[in-house]
Amino acid sequence: MESPSALYPKKVDLTNCDKEPIHIVGKIQNHGYLIACNPNTLKISYFSQNCLDLFDVSSDELAENHIHTLFSESLIDQIKNNCNEHKIVPIPITLKEEDFILIAHSVDTQAIIIELEKADEPLDPIIYQQQLSLAINSLSAIKNEFDMCKEVAQLIKSFFDYDRVMIYQFDSHWNGKVVAEEKEAHLESWLGLQYPATDIPQQARKLFLKQGVRIVADVSSDTIPITNSASHKAPLDLSNSELRAVSPIHIEYLTNMGVGATLTAAIIYQNELWGLIACHHYSPKFLNYHRRLSVKLITQMFSSQLGLLTMNIALEKTNQSNKIRLKLIEQMSKGWDIESILSVESYSMLDITEAEGAALFMNGAIKTIGNTPEEEEITKLISWIQTQHNSDVLYTSHLGSIYADAHKITETASGILTLFISNSKNDMLIWFKPEVIQTVDWGGNPNEKSVDSNQILSPRKSFAKWTEEQSGHSLPWSDMEIASTKALKDHITNIIVEKYDEINFLNKKLVAANEELESFSYSVSHDLRSPLRGIDGFAQIIKEDYFDSLDEYGQQAINTIISSINKMNTLIDDILAFAGLGKTLLKRDKINMQELISDVLGFLQVDRLYANTYINVHQLPPAYGDRGMIFQLLINLIGNALKYSSKEEKPNIEIGYENEYYYIKDNGIGFDISHVTKIFGVFNRLVNDEYQGSGIGLAISKRVVEKHGGDIKVRSTPQKGSVFSFNLNKNDQLS
Repeated sequence: MESPSALYPKKVDLTNCDKEPIHIVGKIQNHGYLIACNPNTLKISYFSQNCLDLFDVSSDELAENHIHTLFSESLIDQIKNNCNEHKIVPIPITLKEEDFILIAHSVDTQAIIIELEKADEPLDPIIYQQQLSLAINSLSAIKNEFDMCKEVAQLIKSFFDYDRVMIYQFDSHWNGKVVAEEKEAHLESWLGLQYPATDIPQQARKLFLKQGVRIVADVSSDTIPITNSASHKAPLDLSNSELRAVSPIHIEYLTNMGVGATLTAAIIYQNELWGLIACHHYSPKFLNYHRRLSVKLITQMFSSQLGLLTMNIALEKTNQSNKIRLKLIEQMSKGWDIESILSVESYSMLDITEAEGAALFMNGAIKTIGNTPEEEEITKLISWIQTQHNSDVLYTSHLGSIYADAHKITETASGILTLFISNSKNDMLIWFKPEVIQTVDWGGNPNEKSVDSNQILSPRKSFAKWTEEQSGHSLPWSDMEIASTKALKDHITNIIVEKYDEINFLNKKLVAANEELESFSYSVSHDLRSPLRGIDGFAQIIKEDYFDSLDEYGQQAINTIISSINKMNTLIDDILAFAGLGKTLLKRDKINMQELISDVLGFLQVDRLYANTYINVHQLPPAYGDRGMIFQLLINLIGNALKYSSKEEKPNIEIGYENEYYYIKDNGIGFDISHVTKIFGVFNRLVNDEYQGSGIGLAISKRVVEKHGGDIKVRSTPQKGSVFSFNLNKNDQLS
């Protein structure tokens, strides 16, 4: 036989205490006894060494024997029928004329663990009932977290008489803070002190969740080893044991604090460890099992009331957040304007968090509200977020710990909360919290490590108040803030989807209306030809046969009619050309632009009508497109250049190719560039009747270029000329 504690790590110090297997420590505290048996055969598989004295047997006699040799059949039946992972109702028994409390539970299929504690003087049931009633009434009447913590510390102190009772709350990094305290008058206060996460490592926190209440009756006492029978080599799992011995690191920690005994109860909220009720006594102190159950019950009541209070506060905040989001949705939905969430006149995205600044990054543009970094720094931050983070949400209250350039924006953005509002992650919402320089009071220097003569690290020796200033941190982001921003993101996504659906619907209606309008324009323009021909014919007859017999006014009227008919014919031709472009399908071919320019100049009768104009045609690369449409495009652009430069003393036109654009440059009358959006519209003219035209030519040019998937633009200065340039679909052009 050997002690399972032989399997415990030989060296346990601060370098590995977070991995210390404290649930298989292989020892118990010396105020009780432990026996474990096989759940099926009831043969004894483990026992604490002090059982040999209690039952007056040797190790060999106890090992592999049945528990029938120790307990009565009726007691064994109680244990077998009720034992599970939860402890059975404690059973009072008498051994060697001493009263004990028997507590039992099972460990999966490994064993039934039976623990014996000496019975302490029981509490008067009436006093017990009064205590619980007082606890319920006191905690139910309190409406804020701080007062509730203070009240429960007072109750535990008065009921169980420990020298110091603390309510110890964990933060998001498992550092603990004393948020309430009741103590003897001569003791130094630890209220407000913080303790590093290493003081209560993760495996200890897990055991608190399982066990609920944990007692150390005498910090300085010797522990009792557990012996296993020959057929059981594995260490016994003591996770739920009342008597489990304490980690040597924790014993040293308590000794350094000068503590003689402790009781610790887990405050559990939503199945997570919210904090601890930590009771210290400066001499040995034993609290029997029944009284420990009272502590557990009061702690559970406190946890329930704390949860109820937290939920009520959260509900109020949720209702307020919902109201604000509804207002924001209403603002955004009115004009399908996402940017309205930055409004400073009503509600904004700032109202759903405690942030002091926010930004919307959408379609490549940054819009801000409140206290934010400069746009250049926000741009850098956005680039980093897009490349470094893969989930839809990123939040931190210490940006400097993850972002290299955080020091440049610490003052306004020590904390950020970011949400992507598009799958492409090109659009996002960002909230900023400024730096809040905090003074943290630690219970001793958390960085202090003591080294003994064997070079083994041990807990810090001093727990005197040690102050540290923390910079680069903002106030933390609460769960409510994160939930509210996620909900806002969902609403924005829905609005974008609805907006897309509405635009898609309107676009289909617009396409249909445009097709009808083009058909109507083509039909009307075509039908105007017939009566116009009749008017023109009769006017020509009158002029030929009766012109000389008319007076001066009559002759002028005939000439006006014929001139107007010519203008009308030109207008109808242009309308038909413009309307026809919508129906015409592209016939793409490789086009020799040099030859096409020559054909256009011939068509425009440049040699006869513009003999004084100097035209310089550079070497042009070929294009790929519909020859007829591009011919029409060039007629309009070159025709305008000829027309509007014709009154110059030395008209000059240059036709060339630069930066993947064909261009036509003239030295004519030009125009004010502020009117650039008008000139490509139908019937928009910036000149009077001094220059002939229908006002449709540039609209036709724009439609031809767009039909080819290209771009058209213009530069112009009044009295110095204009430069019209265009390209066709770059992917379709030939080199």
